[in-house]
Order: sequence, then structure tokens, then C-alpha cells
Amino acid sequence: MCWWAFTGLTHIVIEGTFVFAPGFFRKENPNYFDELWKEYSKGDSRYVARDTATLTVEAITAVLEGPASLLAVYAIASHKSYSHILQITVCLGQLYGCLVYFITAYLDGFNFWVSPFYFWAYFIGANSFWVWIPTLIAMRSWKKICATFRAEKVKKTK
Repeated sequence: MCWWAFTGLTHIVIEGTFVFAPGFFRKENPNYFDELWKEYSKGDSRYVARDTATLTVEAITAVLEGPASLLAVYAIASHKSYSHILQITVCLGQLYGCLVYFITAYLDGFNFWVSPFYFWAYFIGANSFWVWIPTLIAMRSWKKICATFRAEKVKKTK
């Protein structure tokens, strides 16, 4: 549940400010989130340029995946039947977003960072969590769903 709360709030609050508050790099009196995006842009300048592919991926995560992640917290805590389906769905959305994010950077020539440090720390490091954690969660949920179907099949044959 901690991952779902963290990723949901990250998508809504942090990525939402990027999507819905353009011009963060031009403000005379920037707030915390403006400074955060300025710093992150050292690892991926597409954010400062308001690259349409990056903006689209961030908008989808802020508007759809963020709230769905918080719904996953509720579903897990209250043992809802749709919990694992929801988790797989959001994980696949996150993995797809990462694919688009990384592939568009590759296709555009991987030239968006100030130095190798920012590439490895921000572009790769910060984003890697949204690759390996959703992969592990999707695998776990897939196994739980399959086990439930197997158990139902055994019940029906008895």
C-alpha cells in the first residue's frame, strides 16, 4: 500500500504541477515544485521545453494513474475483489508510460541532460522505480489472480 500512496501522490501533486502549471522555469518567485522541476530538468530538458510527448505521458499519469493508485490503496485496505485487476491495470499504464518516455528520448538522440551525473541520477535512477516496482507488483497480482482461478476450477470439479 505504501507504494500506491507514494506513486499516487507523486503523480497527482508533483507531476500534476508540471502539467497544469506551465512556465515553472520563468517565475520570478518560484515555489517548491517550480524549483523541483527546474532541478529535474537538468536530467531531462524536455520538461523545460514542454515536449509534447513528455507532457502527454505526464498528463495521463497525473489525471488517470494518480487517482487510480489512490483507489488501489483503498481497494487493498478494504480487500475489494477488484484490487489485483486494478493493480495490474495501473502497473501496465506505468510501464507503458516509461516505455514511451525512454523510447522517445532514444529516438530523439538522448541529448537532454546537463551531465552524465544527471543522466544516471535523475533520468535513469529516479525513473527506474516506475519500471521495477510496477513489474514486481504486476507479477504478484497476476499470480494471485491465476491462483484464484485455479482454486475456482478445483471447486467446480469436486
